[in-house]
Amino acid sequence: MDSASPPHGSGVSEVGSYEAEMTAGNRERVQKEPKVKKPRPKKPPIPTLPNRPHRFVPSASFEIHSSSQESEDSTGHRPRTGTFTLRRPKPQTSRNGTDDTSNEGKSSYSIKIETPGLICGASRGIVKHLSRDNVQRARGVEWIHVPLEEFLEYPLPVPALHPSPLPLHTFLTHPPERHILSLSLRDPGDNRNMPANTNAWVQANTVRGVRKVSVEDWIQWARAIRPDLVWAFLDTPKSLLGSRQGEVDEEMRELVRGEGRQTSQKRITKCLERSVAWTLRLMGGLVESSPDEPNTPIQRPPIIVPLLGGCNPRARAEFSRSLVEKLDNVDQQITKGLKKIDDAVTGYAFEMIDLPTNAYSTPVDLTFSPESSSEGEKEENSLTALVKASLRSLDKSKPRIAHSTPSPHVMLRLILECGIDLFDAPWVAEAADLGIALDFEFPARNEPMGRAASGVDSAKTDDPQRLVGHNLFDERFAQDFGPLGELGSCSSCWTCHPTRVSERILHSKVDEEQWQDSTDQRETSSTIRSFSRAYIHHLLHTHEMSAYALLHLHNLSVVDSFFANATKRSSGRKWFDSIEPMSYRRVSLTKPGSGGERWRTPEGKED
Repeated sequence: MDSASPPHGSGVSEVGSYEAEMTAGNRERVQKEPKVKKPRPKKPPIPTLPNRPHRFVPSASFEIHSSSQESEDSTGHRPRTGTFTLRRPKPQTSRNGTDDTSNEGKSSYSIKIETPGLICGASRGIVKHLSRDNVQRARGVEWIHVPLEEFLEYPLPVPALHPSPLPLHTFLTHPPERHILSLSLRDPGDNRNMPANTNAWVQANTVRGVRKVSVEDWIQWARAIRPDLVWAFLDTPKSLLGSRQGEVDEEMRELVRGEGRQTSQKRITKCLERSVAWTLRLMGGLVESSPDEPNTPIQRPPIIVPLLGGCNPRARAEFSRSLVEKLDNVDQQITKGLKKIDDAVTGYAFEMIDLPTNAYSTPVDLTFSPESSSEGEKEENSLTALVKASLRSLDKSKPRIAHSTPSPHVMLRLILECGIDLFDAPWVAEAADLGIALDFEFPARNEPMGRAASGVDSAKTDDPQRLVGHNLFDERFAQDFGPLGELGSCSSCWTCHPTRVSERILHSKVDEEQWQDSTDQRETSSTIRSFSRAYIHHLLHTHEMSAYALLHLHNLSVVDSFFANATKRSSGRKWFDSIEPMSYRRVSLTKPGSGGERWRTPEGKED
């Protein structure tokens, strides 16, 4: 040991010298000072929900225009086009801000969505990256889905306290004449492991932790918030097989997404029993009736039921049969007169986050024929077999919704093999988060990629694959002044075809003088030059929020055009003439070195 270093234990001597310096008077004064206990702040009282009188609930209908009858199997779940229509009475508001039902029901809004179509996801009710004015410019945002668990940091959700006749629309500033707002308790795209549910409540993941929500809470909040469509209150398993007290193997956690959540038989049985019992109570609790008019028919808001059963086809078929079975007298009293649960169901939903979708993300060679289309059903636990097991006993005229579809090729497979009508695609916003501009269309073109888009010289490579998106973080786009998409799949995209507003915002007299004598045709034109890849690349590297807004507007337009072309393709004939135009869906996922995932698709043959 070095002689200059202090001896071991010198800290103890320093503490002793410090105590010796304290006088006896100081020690005595410290001991005699009383300890004052600060009172705990009282929690504010829980506000009461506004008293909302009887109203005319919205109604939803679904009309099927065409279906592939020539190749229709016994279940009838084949590609089809249709129109989903929501009709909502225009609310009347009196001068004091309360509901005025004297003229309610005399006029109504009507919103139509052509299927196959898109359902836009939201974060706390707001479309990601888009302000209110940008939402009005976007395509594919007519239907916005809102998870209520994001508003449960307070005892009562804030939208339920809004005094407006349409609290959810008014609070989120979505015009009721343009947008459909649906409401569910849990986020259908959330795949995190959660504590187990019980017979009394469901665990909701809020911004302040996990919260217990009962079916009575859900009924009360749904009646107060007044969404256009209400998701059923179900017991969806979110715990991994064999996990105890939150101890989950990290390897198992990675296998859940896309591989299918494995659930024990006992857990599935409890899940189905609770879900059916809660659905019965929900059907009775959402009944809208007027005490002043006892002869008015019973009305309920449109209700969407997610189809449960996990990766067990028998369990999925059993839950579907419970929706169409005749109810006994006790259950009919609970539901206030329903003969079966399916009579009050508007449509069905699938949560793809817990189903095996990875098998549909690899190149699959299909031929459009009944023999080849049944190849996917040879495996009992395949995605097609699971979806058809749920739909086999249900009404074929009701819309079908798929949540959290991971890629466009999975959408095409579900349209082709299962007849899914509406899709929630979170990867559209995720691509904008990663700086990816989508650039694909349906059917796929047999054209080589541009040099700037591929990053290599097409004459020196034999790679036949086309990138479905361009990562604009890449340095090769720093001097690329072309539009975001090469294929022209965003013909009405505001990012690629921006327009000027009719009115200018003038902040001072200087602005007024500047624009007063402006006669330049370029300045007065309604169209502006499109945003280039180099400009978006510049915004991304300078961390400008407008980059993500422009990318999300573009990506939404690409997906909306994708569905529009799929609808036109099916009009007046079989869904597809052959499988060759669908070669776009033969996609594999690769992770490039600079940010995020991208999809590749091989070139298809000419039609």
